[in-house]
Amino acid sequence: MEDMPKGLLVVEKFFQRTPDGPILVGSKCKICGKVFFPQKKVCTKCFRDDVLELHPLAKRGKIVSYSISHHNYQGIPLPYAFAYVYLPEDDLIIYSLLKDWQPESEKLAIGREVEQCIDFMREDPWGNKIICYKYRPV
Repeated sequence: MEDMPKGLLVVEKFFQRTPDGPILVGSKCKICGKVFFPQKKVCTKCFRDDVLELHPLAKRGKIVSYSISHHNYQGIPLPYAFAYVYLPEDDLIIYSLLKDWQPESEKLAIGREVEQCIDFMREDPWGNKIICYKYRPV
C-alpha cells in the first residue's frame, strides 16, 4: 500500500475517515439504489429524505473526457490534468484531477481505465498541504 499523504482534506464531507486513511464517499438510496456524489440529503429519483446512506465510491472507472490545463487555478501545480470519470459499479460520472498522467500521449485516452487514490492537491495560503481524491491511469 502506498503511503497516505498527510494534510487537510480539500472538502471534509467528500470523505469518511477510516483507520487506513480517508475514503471517498457519496450517498446511495436504500430504495432505488441511485448513487450520488457529492452526497445529497434527498434522493432526486424517489424524492425522499429518509432513504440515503453513506456509500464508498468505486475505486476504478473509465475516462469519459479529459483535458490538460496550463492555467493557474487555486494554486494547483501546473500543468495538471482533469477528467470526467465513469464509475460503472455506481453508474455515476464524477469530476477528478488526474495523477501520473504524463506522458499524455501514452497515458490518457477516452475509455482508459483509472483507479482512485488520495494525493496532494496544493498548499493553502498558510502553507498547509491540501489533499484530495484523484484518479490515475491503470
